[in-house]
Amino acid sequence: MPQKSNGPAVFMAFLLFLSIPYKGWSQHKLPEPTVFYDSVQALGFRNPLVIYQLAMWESANLRAQMAKERANLFGLRARSGYMRFDSWMHCLRYMKNLEERRYAAYPNKAKNDYYDFIAWWGYKTGRSYDPREFGFVRLIQKVPPPVH
Repeated sequence: MPQKSNGPAVFMAFLLFLSIPYKGWSQHKLPEPTVFYDSVQALGFRNPLVIYQLAMWESANLRAQMAKERANLFGLRARSGYMRFDSWMHCLRYMKNLEERRYAAYPNKAKNDYYDFIAWWGYKTGRSYDPREFGFVRLIQKVPPPVH
């Protein structure tokens, strides 16, 4: 009598193994704060310190789960939810591109007030949000600059 094959059972066990969540597989390596700040400066943001402070605040000093799983350092959203990036550098480049596109249309360039600019562009919760309200500016200003 021929022996029964274990192939289907082994295959099902393998599929079950693959379905077990393992957080290490989806984690992005995030930079040290000084490396991140140097990258912000190298990309030529209009106000590197504010960009750095926004990222540190939004990502809990580069330790938030969303930052690790989605490489989303700024809490950026699309209509479908929080955005996912291939790496933290892709997220930073996206933010730079967003800054450039929005700054081109910004009507108050003469004010030279970056907080007014991010309020105008709708950073955080949409066009009606003013980051000076609710103490958001005071919160991000408490984030110290990186120590080299």
